[in-house]
Amino acid sequence: MEALRSVGGSIASAVLNNLAGLVISDVIQQFGRHSGLQDDLMRLQATLARTRFILGIAEKKRTKDDNLAQILQVLKDAAYDAEDLLDKFKYQVLQQKAESQENQRGTFLFPSLTLARNVFNRDGDAVSKVREVMGRLDSIADDMEKVIRLLDLDDEGKKYHRSARRETSSFFAEPKVFGREKEKEKVIKLLLNSPDATESGDDPIRVCSKRQKKDSISIVPVVGIGGIGKTTLAQHIYNDPKLNDYFDLKIWVCVFDNFDVKRLTKEIIESVTQERLSDHQNLNCLQEILKEKIMSKRFLLVLDDIWNDDRNEWDRLCAPLRSGLQGSKILVTTRSQKVAKMMGTMEAVFLEGLPNDAYWEFFSRLAFGSQNPKEHLELEAIGRKIADRLKGSPLAAKTLGGLLNLDLDERHWRTIMNSEIWELKQCEDGIMPVLQLSYQYLPGYLKQCVAYCSIFPKGYFYRKDELVQVWMAQGFIVPQGNVRIEEVGSEYFDDLLGRSFFQHKWNDAYGIHDLIHDLVQSVSVGEYLRIEDGKWQKIPSRLRHLSINTLNLELSNFANCKNLRTLVFKNLYDTNFWSVLDCLFTASTKIRVLKFRNCRIKELPESIGNLKHLRYLDISFTRIRRLPESLCNLYNLQVLNIFGCPIENFPTRMANLVKLRQLKIDEETKCELADIRKLTSLQELSVFEVVKQRGHKIEELKDMIQLRGRICIKNLESIESEEEASQAKLNNKQYLDELALIWNIDRGTSLGNADEVLEGLKPHSNLRRLEIRNYGGVRFPSWLEPQSLKYLKAICLENIQSCGQLPSLGQLPSLEILRIKNMHAVKQVGHEFYGSPEVQGFLLLKELEILDMLAWEEWFSAEGIQVFPRLLKLHIRNCPKLRGLPCHPPSLIELVLNNVGINMLPESWDGDHGLTNESSLTQHSRSSSRTSSISRMDIWHCPNLVNLEQWLLSHHLPAIRDLSIIDCQKVVRLPMERFKDFLSLIFLEIRECPLLPSPVQLILPSSLQCLLLDSCGHLDESLPGCLHNLTSLTMLQLICCPHITSLPEEVLGHMIALTSLNIRDCGELRSLGDLRALRSLDFLSIGRCPRLTVLANEEEHGEGSARLRFLCIDDTALVKVLFSTITPASLESLQVRDSTELILFAGEEQLWLQGLKSLRWLRLVNCNNLQSLPTELQKPFHPPTFGDNKLP
Repeated sequence: MEALRSVGGSIASAVLNNLAGLVISDVIQQFGRHSGLQDDLMRLQATLARTRFILGIAEKKRTKDDNLAQILQVLKDAAYDAEDLLDKFKYQVLQQKAESQENQRGTFLFPSLTLARNVFNRDGDAVSKVREVMGRLDSIADDMEKVIRLLDLDDEGKKYHRSARRETSSFFAEPKVFGREKEKEKVIKLLLNSPDATESGDDPIRVCSKRQKKDSISIVPVVGIGGIGKTTLAQHIYNDPKLNDYFDLKIWVCVFDNFDVKRLTKEIIESVTQERLSDHQNLNCLQEILKEKIMSKRFLLVLDDIWNDDRNEWDRLCAPLRSGLQGSKILVTTRSQKVAKMMGTMEAVFLEGLPNDAYWEFFSRLAFGSQNPKEHLELEAIGRKIADRLKGSPLAAKTLGGLLNLDLDERHWRTIMNSEIWELKQCEDGIMPVLQLSYQYLPGYLKQCVAYCSIFPKGYFYRKDELVQVWMAQGFIVPQGNVRIEEVGSEYFDDLLGRSFFQHKWNDAYGIHDLIHDLVQSVSVGEYLRIEDGKWQKIPSRLRHLSINTLNLELSNFANCKNLRTLVFKNLYDTNFWSVLDCLFTASTKIRVLKFRNCRIKELPESIGNLKHLRYLDISFTRIRRLPESLCNLYNLQVLNIFGCPIENFPTRMANLVKLRQLKIDEETKCELADIRKLTSLQELSVFEVVKQRGHKIEELKDMIQLRGRICIKNLESIESEEEASQAKLNNKQYLDELALIWNIDRGTSLGNADEVLEGLKPHSNLRRLEIRNYGGVRFPSWLEPQSLKYLKAICLENIQSCGQLPSLGQLPSLEILRIKNMHAVKQVGHEFYGSPEVQGFLLLKELEILDMLAWEEWFSAEGIQVFPRLLKLHIRNCPKLRGLPCHPPSLIELVLNNVGINMLPESWDGDHGLTNESSLTQHSRSSSRTSSISRMDIWHCPNLVNLEQWLLSHHLPAIRDLSIIDCQKVVRLPMERFKDFLSLIFLEIRECPLLPSPVQLILPSSLQCLLLDSCGHLDESLPGCLHNLTSLTMLQLICCPHITSLPEEVLGHMIALTSLNIRDCGELRSLGDLRALRSLDFLSIGRCPRLTVLANEEEHGEGSARLRFLCIDDTALVKVLFSTITPASLESLQVRDSTELILFAGEEQLWLQGLKSLRWLRLVNCNNLQSLPTELQKPFHPPTFGDNKLP
């Protein structure tokens, strides 16, 4: 596309910058001094400087000349080749060092002169190759100079800049705004809200306090990608009548890329005065005039389309604007979150794509014009598919809608549908040229990072650290002094995130808007290619990056792949894969990034050792069991990802990979790497197994001070003393966040020295998470205390059999999560756990989980002090002897008790007196007005609980949402009559409580969404009356309810939201109302209800429940009971379970079966008497599943 020709030089510039950095690197300069190439390398530096200078001139002019674009492509090719050549020299230096270490049995030092000469002798034509590269670059620079002179780029460039200047105004081109009502009202509310004009009922506005104190003017940013409708929204807000009475002045200025403080100040004054100012006034004079004009006015200033992120320039512009009356506002629109954060003092409004319905209304008006879409049904279907691709972008709708409207012909519309957006002809205001501006204003080093994302498909979820690692592998990240290169790459990513190129999805997952992806694809044509769904195409010879998502491969497809730098395979299952790779690795030796994630490959060919430039290798989730020995020749390898691989052993020379920074591996994988101490660059090592032999001892970790993230150290029983353990120097691993220390209790090894070993494994004070498992010592280490672990946030203690008491953890100042499991020697927990009898304990703890403490009997409270003041979750499981629990703090929101020996539930603290004064909480807690924040409570398998009535009260549990009581065999009292007062209750489950009596009156709260009753004594006698008011109920499960006899239609009719109904083992159930009353029903399961024989209402005809898709029954005769002559046409899945019938769907039931037009699945489970299937099942639909049944 013509509008994108000017971007070619941007990546060329970045490639040249990378090359220039490589030439002056220490290893290349040292190599040059000792190999006779020093003068040639100096001339290469000069050539690069000249070429970069000329390229910079061309880039500033942004010419669209085809000749220059072609020269730029040749320039990139030459720069890539030069970079590969120098990288080859570096590889040979690394190779020689590795070989010298092996020959000298660990002696690392090797005379530099001898080293260089040995390398030079391996490649005797190095001089000619370097000079060839210089000749190519000189020739290209000459060609660029000639083109620049011929085109008179200076004048051309000025014209281009003038024509590219974008102007907007407050007059909107679209009289109606579609789908932005909420955003519009939100912004208007922000604009009208100010300290001197606050109205009761206004929502609080989140304001940056330090900026609010400094500025009397508030700034509201509207943020979104290009073409998303920021300007249109601002125009409609600017012209809203509600603003006219509030603001004395309204000013609109289009900023665009020229953030000139003097120009903007002048335009603001001219907008206020409606008079033209002289161009010769200085900035101070203009600011004085502006201050005077707005001093007694409350104004609204709209600054549309801001790109500048220079804080100093922004402060200069704002200086006179602060003179306006309090309540003045500035509304800015920008594509950059960084700009919004810098400018905004109020909550930023982020614009996403328009909602689907509003977008289609807008798009169809543009595409069909005055025509009615319903009169062109085929075009409407095509148009909807096109609209779905645009992800709610209004400008994209204008661009493609306008193209469609040119010809209401199906062939024309299909052509557009099958084309990439960036391939379509567009005017300068089209979506791609507008988005291109975002790319054009990126620094060169970010442009190549963005372009690289075209190798991934739309909808791909990016992981920040993974993307940074592949950028590193490609050499895109420019080192900055002593700053770790991953941190520089992280700044690159954050910069692009701030410029809206990436969008945060969840946790560490990010996405790219589909239209931004189209932009990225358009700027990467020729160098990046993605092959999907087996749609092979000719691979250009200069292609650098290739991604393949297909089932089958052909070697002929890779004939022109000698220049590849990236090769990504995804979901490949070709049995011929190995032979294709073997040939490919012989021909395509320049690959730097190689990914086989989730491919069905069992081994790598030895020819992978040819990939001397390889930095990144991902074979995760493959079937590879062994790594080839030649892998150890990949001296440049930085990342090796073997996560999810059944690796059985490692090559013997893995220590040669001295550049390795990331080794991604499962903790379950047997990781016995010899001499790992040589990998001093390693930053990620998830598991290390100690073995009693040279090269595998704990001392291997001594010098690995760059380790980060998490490390799991196994087989600690192989360490013999504290002195040996301390050789790991864990206390100098300042970047480690998580440490797991694990003994192997199955080895039968004596653990008598475990106390000493653990003492010697003291970590750095920066540690955030600590796990200790299978520890056989009788005491905990001295370093498990506040001063040594002041930043520790989480501790896990598991399977520690010999310690008779818990460690003193209560005073760890940062502890938030504590998990204790399987400490069988602990019988009591008291003051030693809290850390001090006089000071509050566990001040920041949020989650406490204690499991499998079979001998634990008593948990003493801390008398007179409060512990766990911020606790949110308390889980106690499988502690059958525990007789009591301390009072829980009011902060608690989740309480889970499973197989606990308590005979009462804990209360909340007394609001006035903190904890109760009982030293042991085996006594009955006093009833009081205490309330808690608990929203979830699970009480499972607590055999000593009898009476829950006084604990389950609405004023004690006002926030309860989920309540589950299971297998409490002795419980005889629940406050069923007062359940209606739990106004927030959503989920209620009562199972296996056989002694519950029949309630006098059971009224459930209308908020209830899920109700599960199973074997709950006489509680089911309240059915079905207690179901009348459950209009929000979505799931109902009734199991082993022997007292229910019917579910009449008048009850079913109230459950308008019910989607799932499960009834089993209700022996007295005789009748069901018409299921058509359950309009939302999606899943129905009925079984072992032998008396259910009363038919549904046969007087009304028509289809069954309109949404029913899943049906599970144990007797096909039930279809007559449930549906009579009505057929649920929507049914997709039918399961028959535990049927005793000889023949399924006999007689009239077969006619019912014939009416299931949507049926796709039939599953038969445990139908042991079945002899044959009806002929109707022989018709084509999804193959039935027969479980374990064997048909004769």
